[in-house]
Amino acid sequence: MSKEYEDLLKSRVDWNVLFDLYGGLLTEKQRKAIELYDMADWSLSEVADVLQISRQGVFELLQRARKRLLEIEEVIGYKRTLEALGEYKINVEKLLNQRDNELSEEFKSKMVELLSDLGKMGDQDV
Repeated sequence: MSKEYEDLLKSRVDWNVLFDLYGGLLTEKQRKAIELYDMADWSLSEVADVLQISRQGVFELLQRARKRLLEIEEVIGYKRTLEALGEYKINVEKLLNQRDNELSEEFKSKMVELLSDLGKMGDQDV
């Protein structure tokens, strides 16, 4: 897979996460535009027909919506927090694996349980 394709894929995932977290804070028109254009892969013309605005209007609506999502994340930081928790979980798992033979079964079992709970934190609806 090319670096350009990977970057595009990561960008789309990042936008989808922001939309999932904060989409409810956008206007109805902004939400609809993102759902149709980004998630349903409609063209600007198709979205413009549904929203009864110009293609340029859809483009600008999408730009404002994305800017708003970034502003909200800047203030709230929930996506950053989830990413940090994910990194923390990975690092603790690596450490446990490195010290596996030095740890009691009871301790390892409790740590696995706690890490599982930590992983579930990011799965909850916002």
